[in-house]
Amino acid sequence: MVIITPEEVKKLEIACKKILQEKEIGHVGVINPLGRLVAGGFSNNVKPLLDEDKIRMVYMQMQLDFNMRQELDIVLGPIDYISSRRTKQLIISVPIGENLVLITAEPNTDDKKIIRKAEELFDDITISTLK
Repeated sequence: MVIITPEEVKKLEIACKKILQEKEIGHVGVINPLGRLVAGGFSNNVKPLLDEDKIRMVYMQMQLDFNMRQELDIVLGPIDYISSRRTKQLIISVPIGENLVLITAEPNTDDKKIIRKAEELFDDITISTLK
């Protein structure tokens, strides 16, 4: 597993905060391979739809789903992003190395716009491969 340095966490936090400035975004977080939040969180203007235990469960579920989908990378190519539109929430995951950027937004938000912004902000952040 990759260990994220404090400097890298700081860069990830800055990128998360920039995306959270969009009014329709409720949450931006970087989830490590174990499904734990390492940077980011909820907007101050948003009350989470789930309690803390369920939020942690969602983080683990998103990471597990991503890992399972990677089984097809050899045949289909690597995942650029995963977008799921629900009645009450748009959920987007964008891989950054072994980690995931998890974004939630209002259901009618333009997911392509959010994905482009996330890729612009997070593509420049490299996470060291210290083990």
